[in-house]
Amino acid sequence: MKHKLEYDLANWTEVSTQPVNTLQLFITNRCNKRCKGCFVSHKLGKGDMTFEEYIGYVKNPEYSNEIQKLILLGGEPTIHPDLTRMLDFNREMKLRTTIYTNGFDLKKLDEIDMSNVSLRIGVYGNNSSEKPLSSIERTKLQVDIVYMLRKNNVGELLETANTAGNEFNCRGFYISSIRDIAVSQSFWKDTEETLPLDDYAKVIQNFVNKYKGNIPKLHIARRGILYTDMPEKPTECCRFGNIFLDGDKIICPLDISKRITTDKLVFNKRKCNKNSSCILTKIVLEKKN
Repeated sequence: MKHKLEYDLANWTEVSTQPVNTLQLFITNRCNKRCKGCFVSHKLGKGDMTFEEYIGYVKNPEYSNEIQKLILLGGEPTIHPDLTRMLDFNREMKLRTTIYTNGFDLKKLDEIDMSNVSLRIGVYGNNSSEKPLSSIERTKLQVDIVYMLRKNNVGELLETANTAGNEFNCRGFYISSIRDIAVSQSFWKDTEETLPLDDYAKVIQNFVNKYKGNIPKLHIARRGILYTDMPEKPTECCRFGNIFLDGDKIICPLDISKRITTDKLVFNKRKCNKNSSCILTKIVLEKKN
């Protein structure tokens, strides 16, 4: 069932998103956390992507002229010994970079050039869970905080957003939900950890009604069920490419649930899994002055 997201027009305005072709590179299998619901937990282990392999993936002539953005993941990408070299290389290639981290090794990032680099910190709660925001060392770096909803952390959502706005230089608060596709083999099937999608919509609506903080933007995953009065742009073809440390390649992240790999990455060519209604799109609300 679809749910319309309502918001206070006096406080928020909805802005249109501009998705770009994005190459996601899982540069290490090592991680300093072992979180429930991690969608690549079945691949975590030892080892790092070499710098030479990294360059080869980014400069692959089959798609290099089509990508505008890189996302570095793991494992935990801040562990990688060549992270600084990778970021320098990305700047030389004039590619935007996002580091998706659990936030427990931020000291390293305070010491390196972070120009043209976005820092995205994933958390599961404010005080509890494997990744509580309150336990992450404060940083002057500008950050986005990503809150992954699951059954046992709904009660800490609002508190986490307030901590993000008050104690971090937070430019955006992202809300999504764990969908344990590695276990369920389907985005639509729930597990013991996952919040049912109808419940997700209700939690989001309650949060938007109550949040009065100072974070300038809220990024809310549609999850295939949320909509607003702003027409959703059709997403006919997938804009993602994903490369894992073992060389496996997938296009849509949901390919993990179907155990689909590909020999060749393509961008904006493969039809979307959901026929022009990508469940990975989002609603962006911008705070008015």
